[in-house]
Amino acid sequence: MSMGSVVVVDDDPEVLESIVSLLKIDGYPVTGFSSAAAFLHAVPDLSPACVITDIRMPQIDGLSLIERLRELGLGAVPTIVVSGHANVPIAVAAMQLGAVTVLEKPFPPGRLLDAVAEAIKTVTVPADSPENEAIRKRYETLSPREREVLSHLLKGSSSKVAAIALRISPRTIDIFRANILRKMKAPNLAAVATQIARPGVGLKG
Repeated sequence: MSMGSVVVVDDDPEVLESIVSLLKIDGYPVTGFSSAAAFLHAVPDLSPACVITDIRMPQIDGLSLIERLRELGLGAVPTIVVSGHANVPIAVAAMQLGAVTVLEKPFPPGRLLDAVAEAIKTVTVPADSPENEAIRKRYETLSPREREVLSHLLKGSSSKVAAIALRISPRTIDIFRANILRKMKAPNLAAVATQIARPGVGLKG
């Protein structure tokens, strides 16, 4: 696709300015908005290549913004969600709505730049891309029990709740969690959710 503007939506002026400046330095055309409402009002005049949005914002939050974009026929525009509270339920909800990744604040500048490059690339990434195939192969290394545990954890269950459901101890759940993160090469469960929900991967967790 032709390079449109990377849109940044964040109600924190310092965060907004820092992200916009970072992307401009890296050569991206960038448009910043201090609210989702302002962005939605300007959408008809934009051709966003990627949207970066905060989760917690007044009036229209990040998840609602993604839903609005889908209603406007812009569901194919890759969206990156950033949050100071990027727990598993938030990550899963964002991914289910179509976000390509979720980043927890504060994040290294390089990680955001990598996420933007990856997000724009996913617009045309085929299902059999090397990245998607690598994720599927990592998932296949999980045992059936590990997949059961992962399914519960991605729904937001605590170790205790998952342990009761699976009739094992919370300590055993924590061991499974560590094994899952190691096999999926992920720093946390939110990152696992991002991998599984990646466009073209074809996994449900």
